[in-house]
Amino acid sequence: MTVLGAYTLILFAGATPSVSQNNDHRTGPGNARVDEILIQLQHRSDDLKDIRCEVRFVEDDRINLTQRTKFGEILFLMTKPNPHFLIHFQKTEADGVLGKQEWYLFDGQWLYQAVERTAQVTKQEVAHPEKEFDLFDLEKAPFPLPFGQKRETILRNFDVTLMPPAPGDPPDTDHLICIPMADSRLYRKYEQLDLFVHRVIHLPRRIVVTKNDGLEVNTAEFPDLSEKSINAGVKTKDFEKPAAWKKFKEVVEELVPTDDAP
Repeated sequence: MTVLGAYTLILFAGATPSVSQNNDHRTGPGNARVDEILIQLQHRSDDLKDIRCEVRFVEDDRINLTQRTKFGEILFLMTKPNPHFLIHFQKTEADGVLGKQEWYLFDGQWLYQAVERTAQVTKQEVAHPEKEFDLFDLEKAPFPLPFGQKRETILRNFDVTLMPPAPGDPPDTDHLICIPMADSRLYRKYEQLDLFVHRVIHLPRRIVVTKNDGLEVNTAEFPDLSEKSINAGVKTKDFEKPAAWKKFKEVVEELVPTDDAP
């Protein structure tokens, strides 16, 4: 998974077949429920201090008929001027073969990607020291987060449809299909985003993304995400660089603007 892939995991993802885009967000009982879900998602960050939960990330390459599954943990901590997050995959399984660890760490200024297999850490400066930027800004942030998004911003960038419950949906979730608008910066990156938003904690329990005419599908599951995962006492020391990195080569790269990233 690339740095952009980590951004996708922290942001959103989407999959499944095409749906009708004739959705007027301003009227109708179905759309009232969409509004309610998006407003709850927006307000979830009001009292948010931190998050700690498990993650299962599946990369399904339908061109080469390969699948890679990663198992790990996500930590998020609201700090000033900018928040911290860490994605640590302790185990990777590719077509039945076990792989090594990977880390994606943002310390408020630098974004690090560390891969045990290559013994390399790649770092990119995302924010200047002491300068605040809004990770919740879907339209501007390099890797906006899947909570705290404003309802108006989501509807400006996506055509959103609430789907009826279906077998295989995570329990107690609402399934939103989000189709990027043609004038959105996300239009060239994703064909469809599917968010399965939990009805009690108002955060995505499953996130899926489809690209390349449905031939690339990424799915992020958060199996233990609950109220216990929120404001769980995450500390800044939890974002210290792992001891294993001391043996890794460090490479500095310029951050590719989101609009230009492949």
